Amino acid sequence: MAALPASPAPVTPAAARDDSSGWLASIAKDVVSEFSSKGLAADGLSISVLDLRAGSPGLSGSIRGDVSYYPASVIKAFYLAYYEARKESGVLSDSPEIVRAVRDMIRVSSNDATGFVMDAITGTTSGPELSGAEWESWKEKRNAVNRFFEKRGYRDLNANQKTFCEDAYGREQAFRDDGRNRNRMTPDVVARLFAEIARGEIVGKAGTDEMLSLLSRDVTSEKPLEDGELEDARLSGHGLPPGARMWAKSGDAYDVHHLVARIVLPNGSDFVLAVFTKGVKTVPDVIPRVYAKVAKRFSGAASASAR
Repeated sequence: MAALPASPAPVTPAAARDDSSGWLASIAKDVVSEFSSKGLAADGLSISVLDLRAGSPGLSGSIRGDVSYYPASVIKAFYLAYYEARKESGVLSDSPEIVRAVRDMIRVSSNDATGFVMDAITGTTSGPELSGAEWESWKEKRNAVNRFFEKRGYRDLNANQKTFCEDAYGREQAFRDDGRNRNRMTPDVVARLFAEIARGEIVGKAGTDEMLSLLSRDVTSEKPLEDGELEDARLSGHGLPPGARMWAKSGDAYDVHHLVARIVLPNGSDFVLAVFTKGVKTVPDVIPRVYAKVAKRFSGAASASAR
């Protein structure tokens, strides 16, 4: 694998600027129009872009990027970042099982692995309902990931729930508080996370390299499509220019389908793109279409700035 590009220049850490009348709005409008007959509505598509290049033409933008969604498996990127922070601080030590679980949480998006990782990084376990001081202590521990990101200035994020293939039971179900305490995030928030990972701001070089390795996706068109988690990145990656590189996490559940990625194009463009959708989970071309259109814009902008 080729060496990673130099650390990108800082970008605004908060939500990307609104682009309601610009190039990103045009892309959103075109994609909604194309897929409206298949159920995509304007309020079912959110896009957040962060341009990571030094001296860039300023292509950061956001369309409904501040809207909260159920994140599905995208939340696992936050658990990965907190795991690396705990490990770097010396609070958490690696073991063969935690290493295996973290890998499976990201590479194949295993919910069983995610549950194990959550136990390890928060010191909590699933089981029968709790009460009194024991219950309050459990909830305090389980909110560790939220506290970590709140201290970093993150808002519009709730990252305290395990992910399940079927349903939560016992204390896990009680902790959902009748749905009021489910995981949630905005596209702007996860775009910021991926930008901070790319810049090495969450942890040092070793942890950053490990996160990038786990998030890396082979999107070369020569490789056959695979089932499951990797397919989302590969479908979207096929719309990128040959030689593009991608680090990504996707998620789908209920009626939502999302993909966030850091993308480096052969022409030097380096950006984060988060696309969240609702109501078109079974329409596989929506997110890849956005990725192809955004990549085309970055390719053109980079070519123009070079002249």
